[in-house]
Formats: sequence, structure tokens, C-alpha cells
Amino acid sequence: MRYHLSAVAAGAIAALAIMFHTPSQAAQGRNAAAAAGLAIGAAGAYMLMQGGSRAEPVVEEEVIVERRRPRYVPTCRMERKKVWIDEESYTYRRVEVCE
Repeated sequence: MRYHLSAVAAGAIAALAIMFHTPSQAAQGRNAAAAAGLAIGAAGAYMLMQGGSRAEPVVEEEVIVERRRPRYVPTCRMERKKVWIDEESYTYRRVEVCE
């Protein structure tokens, strides 16, 4: 911000120098050349200061997170189930049940 203010101040001084010179002095060419040089110098300084005040662009790289799907292994357990042998008798057997 201070660069902008100094460039504006230099430009204002150059503009005032151009406005307040008399035609007789401008005919001699000294003050007009000085005022033109001041104006061109202020414009050049402003352009140089603008180039120095810019920050480098921030490039954000996308972070790729690789996540694997969880592997669902069926959980199996042993249960005792009633197995009918005939209409009146039964027995228990161990059976593996997987979900």
C-alpha cells in the first residue's frame, strides 16, 4: 500500500509542476522537459513498484488419499442345531453358520 501512496504522490508532484509553469518558461524548454521527465519517472516508478509488490501465485496440489475398501470376511461360528432323526427322536449336531 505504501508503494501506491508514494507513486501517487510522485504523480501529483509531476502534475503540479506541469500546471504551475508559465508559458515563457515552457518556451525555453527547461522546465517543460523537467516536468515531462518527472511525470515519466513517476509513471515508470509506479510500474516498477507494481511488479515488485505482487506475491507468487499459490499452487495447491490435490492430495490423493488412497483408501482401500474394507475386506468383509464372513464371520462364521459353530452352533448346535436340533436335527430330527424321525418323528419322535432327534439329536444335536454342530453346524457352522456364516453370516
